[in-house]
Amino acid sequence: MEINKNNGDFNKIIKKYQSNPFMYVEYPHKRFWNKKFENLDDTKEYFKESIIKNKDKKFLFYVHIPHCHTQCLYCTCHVEITKDYSRVKRFLDYLYKELDMLNSIFDEIKFKPNFTDFHLGGGSPTYPKIEDFDILIDKLSKFADLRSLNEFSIEIDPRRVKEDKIEYYHSKGINRISLGVQEFDPEVQKMINRVQPDKLIERILTPKIRKLFKHGINFDIICGLPGQNLKNFEQTVKKIIDFHPDRICLNYMHLSTKFHPHQLKMPKDKIPDENLRKELFSLASNLLENNHYARAGYDHFVSKDDKLYDELKDNKLKWNRLGIVTGNYENIIGAGVSSVGKIEGDFYYQNTFENDEYEKLLSQNKLPISNYHVMSNEDKIREEIIQSLRTYFYLDIKLIEKKFNLNFHDHFKNEVEKIKIYEKEKMLVISSDEIEIINNGAQFANLIASEFDTYISGS
Repeated sequence: MEINKNNGDFNKIIKKYQSNPFMYVEYPHKRFWNKKFENLDDTKEYFKESIIKNKDKKFLFYVHIPHCHTQCLYCTCHVEITKDYSRVKRFLDYLYKELDMLNSIFDEIKFKPNFTDFHLGGGSPTYPKIEDFDILIDKLSKFADLRSLNEFSIEIDPRRVKEDKIEYYHSKGINRISLGVQEFDPEVQKMINRVQPDKLIERILTPKIRKLFKHGINFDIICGLPGQNLKNFEQTVKKIIDFHPDRICLNYMHLSTKFHPHQLKMPKDKIPDENLRKELFSLASNLLENNHYARAGYDHFVSKDDKLYDELKDNKLKWNRLGIVTGNYENIIGAGVSSVGKIEGDFYYQNTFENDEYEKLLSQNKLPISNYHVMSNEDKIREEIIQSLRTYFYLDIKLIEKKFNLNFHDHFKNEVEKIKIYEKEKMLVISSDEIEIINNGAQFANLIASEFDTYISGS
């Protein structure tokens, strides 16, 4: 979406509304989760009950493998840096225990969720050796026929795999690969400790691999890295277009040095300010949308040949921790340290971040959950509003009223008053039937959506 500088002074708008709102991969944000139960046994029982309530719904299975060989300085994922494979092996042994426990739970309730999608993330889920990955696949195959899934995806570090390894993953049923490209400029790569020449991507995306993963190639790109400017980032985006992945995640770099102190090793004076970040994103957006890509939500783009483009047109896309995803499933079961799950309309949960606690709980035959939230009806309403504004830049007010049996303008009187400030900036349009984010407003969709976040306003 092009930045319309005639529509108010864009630089002034950036300065006026400069903020760091939540990404809203879940609602409410984890810092506000209520943790209602007194012990983990109660949590386990609620987990079972929530799954049973959703027996007619579809599920994604997410597995988090946290290990990486080296620390990328921009990264905010939960990772464990190691070159000691015995630590990876130990983690996998406990991950297998968790998978066995989940399988036992499903046996107890005499119901196995309808898993239609699997995603292996990290960290680097390509870290495990083939013999250990074979065991993981064997464990996962107890939950679903891995060769009949809608999507079975894995995150790939291009520095650590070659064509034969990608072929191996395909032989196990994986039909989508997500390449951590991040940036092509060599100087930027040095500043973020991720040196990754173009030839590594070329080495992976051979004609054979493209044929195996037809409509199954994702690129992850980061906007706002140290050393990025309009000139070198334009070259990066043009290279991305030349590689023509099916889906592109164009994330802003998130600075969170309190929880990720390694970010302090990046040269602070080289990190783009908010104005440049927005200009970089706009540059990329314009180039992509002029080259057969459609913007899907706040920070994703899909090729018009990809099935997500059809789902975008049909308003079926979903937004979650994995980004813009197919609307094929409603629920997520997470396994591995730090993994997040969601049982639609009931329950968010996250596994512990700590390896010691993860191992201890699994040894006690307890789910390794450390944080969770039981959703209220108000949570469900606001989550749907925020999802719609962030994903489609649009809200069908009549649909919300019908689904939740309410009068929108009465129920959200205060929120509608708040967002009128953006209407004055010509960033959105409000009517009795809809809210539409327009012009520069797309760059601030998270901020606009946050006005419906009752936890922020009440904190």
